[in-house]
Amino acid sequence: MARPFDVLAIGELNPDLVLSGIAAEGPVLGTEQTFTDEVLTLGSSTAIACVLMQRLGLRTAFAGLVGDDDHGRFCTAALEREGVDTGGVRISKDHATGITVSISYAHDRMLLTRAGTMAVFGPQDIDTSQLASARHIHVGSYFLQDGLRPALPTLFAEARRNGCTTSLDLGWDTSGRWDLEELSAVLPKTDVIFPNLVELQGVTRTSDINDGLDILHGHGAAEIALKRGGAGSIASSIDGERQSHPGFAISVVDTTGAGDAFNAGYLKARLGGATLSDRLALGNACGAVAATASGGTGGLTSLADAHATMATDLSIDRV
Repeated sequence: MARPFDVLAIGELNPDLVLSGIAAEGPVLGTEQTFTDEVLTLGSSTAIACVLMQRLGLRTAFAGLVGDDDHGRFCTAALEREGVDTGGVRISKDHATGITVSISYAHDRMLLTRAGTMAVFGPQDIDTSQLASARHIHVGSYFLQDGLRPALPTLFAEARRNGCTTSLDLGWDTSGRWDLEELSAVLPKTDVIFPNLVELQGVTRTSDINDGLDILHGHGAAEIALKRGGAGSIASSIDGERQSHPGFAISVVDTTGAGDAFNAGYLKARLGGATLSDRLALGNACGAVAATASGGTGGLTSLADAHATMATDLSIDRV
């Protein structure tokens, strides 16, 4: 029997306040600097990836927790406008919706996050019957989700028993621990893991990419999609296949959410049966398009956007 959704995204749900057009590197304590643009938009790694997968043509649903406040209503409405099913979004009377402030430059961004509901969201907030409603389960911001993280091995195991594939985006570890032992509990139950280069180095304690990939495979990672920004990406399978793909030529406006856009494109291709190389190509294209506008969902509007980018030269021009 066909399942109603291609992807169930489970995780944090909060807005992003993106500040860009900043005059100089900083901010620096004791000084004042100017910026030219701001946008309040849907944030959070899991939600951004979910919306972009919906735009790429996948049928998506979301399970998460927001506060009974304006930010929570803003996020839920943003998902619904995109056609994402929000039946799994719960409302907390005790905790406020979190928010992330993204201080964005052309070459990178800095994030300041108040966790709010994302820190307490956990298995008690998830209707496990949803796990059988989708072909694939995606979770983002692994290290930020203190309430959900310990339950992920059990959750992913149950999802797999229900015939789902699973994926996990690491995100930044604000604790600085980069706990590979804890991560190792969920890796064997994860079909695809999405680290960026800094995250790979953090959890594996090595600066050598190939060694880092091998270490994750040794801890049970079946498939790794490594995001390298303008340098492109690498996909590595536990069976020994390893592919790389360069970045695309774009003018960067804001990199907020570009990694989540990569995830969306990669999963779109993977669920369609594409090769590792083709998964990387679509992921890179989606990430590139996302970086051409402010906010995680501002740039990539459709699969056609990614296809147009894939026709360009394979290099990146940062301005």
